[in-house]
Amino acid sequence: MIEKYQRLFQLDVFHSYFQKDICRCLEFNAEPATEQLMKRFRFLIRKQINGIGFYVKGGQSTEALLSYIENATGQDSFCFQIRSNNPDFNFFTELPPNWVGQLLYDSNNSTVHDQQVNLNQELSGNAGTLCMGKVTLRFADILKFSEQTGFANFEIKYQARATQWQYFVINRSSVSFDGLSISGKQNIDFDGPEQVQTAAGEAALLFSSGNNFIPLSEAALYRFDLMNLPLSADGTALAPQIIIKGLPTPIPEWIGQVMDKTNEHLSSPMYVYL
Repeated sequence: MIEKYQRLFQLDVFHSYFQKDICRCLEFNAEPATEQLMKRFRFLIRKQINGIGFYVKGGQSTEALLSYIENATGQDSFCFQIRSNNPDFNFFTELPPNWVGQLLYDSNNSTVHDQQVNLNQELSGNAGTLCMGKVTLRFADILKFSEQTGFANFEIKYQARATQWQYFVINRSSVSFDGLSISGKQNIDFDGPEQVQTAAGEAALLFSSGNNFIPLSEAALYRFDLMNLPLSADGTALAPQIIIKGLPTPIPEWIGQVMDKTNEHLSSPMYVYL
């Protein structure tokens, strides 16, 4: 059936949290008015792993068809609701910490690069709706951005949330160490250790990435080890020892808050038991 149709536009979604930036957790469903147009004028949606393709029956002028639809119905755009099948989307996506509302995208608010039309994000304070966002693709923009490739290429891009990583090392075995530290192949230094108490009242050593905010990721892109820096009897530094190779990486929904002198930031607390 697709062979008898021609693609009108493509909408792809990319997210740096996922491997190869392929965002697999969003669904795009036609709003009722757009669904009626699809039935009446025989448009088709082809759902893909990270977006949708929208097709029109071949052998007709797209410009004439869209002009007729606008004159006959008064509609000048196709609209889609955005839904997520991952409940942690707001945790691992770079969004304002206390924001609640919808993500709005409109083709008349876009940036073009190499024939890719990047839809700019607008945050709406309209909370309490059944979907997380809305995409509006206007007929005029579809035609304008189709001139060179034959169909419009729309993109939505998300960035992974970056947090301050915190490791709370709790020594329940009472093993003595000369000097603990955290190291990794990445050029990221951790502050600490600082003697603190956890929310449960246990004594812990806190290591923090400080002003280095590390992006969350589905795969473990940043790996760190817990090291001991032993000393000889005369105080000479000996070769470092690996206490834990491969410390845990953050769980998106475990989000904390930290304050510096002027701003509030998000943190990813992790607990390491010895």
